[in-house]
Amino acid sequence: MTRSATAPAEEPVARRGAARVIAIDGSPQGHGRTEAVLREVLRGAAAAGATSDVLTLSDATVEEAVDALEDAEAVVLGSPVYRASFAYPLKDLLDQLPRGMWGETRAPLQGKGVVIVATGASLHHFLALDDLRNVLASFFAAHVVPPGLYVPRGGMPDGNGLDPDLATQAERQGQALVELALALRACPTLRGLVAQA
Repeated sequence: MTRSATAPAEEPVARRGAARVIAIDGSPQGHGRTEAVLREVLRGAAAAGATSDVLTLSDATVEEAVDALEDAEAVVLGSPVYRASFAYPLKDLLDQLPRGMWGETRAPLQGKGVVIVATGASLHHFLALDDLRNVLASFFAAHVVPPGLYVPRGGMPDGNGLDPDLATQAERQGQALVELALALRACPTLRGLVAQA
């Protein structure tokens, strides 16, 4: 087995440099339950040595979001679930997001680790994560951390903080994202995978 000179397996995270993570809040209003869950995932990423920020689509242009995604090494995408699907602001961003095809010079999700987060009224809609996962993996050639995180209204009993089990899951998703981002640094073939069409 050969090891990369930039990220050997035994080298501590601090020496390899912190992973840069951007969380995108795809809620139509922003600054609510979805952002609170994103921040819990970022807390786990920070514990694994990452630097991070949250961009709320209700406060930003698509171009600002594309720039933020391009500058990040790893991404957390969050959205409330409406009618069993992710919300319009996130859909609009993905509809306009370049993929490096047909003359596009940018592909800000290609080859990056992504965690997906969804919030909803009840557990009945947790499978909405599947549609987003499929779009990210097959259309954008992103590496999606399984299984994602779905938080029903009852998962935030005080309206802000997550219940302990979900908080643990959020933390693990953030840590796994950082580990994946650091692994992808050393794997140019995985980073270079592209969508077929």
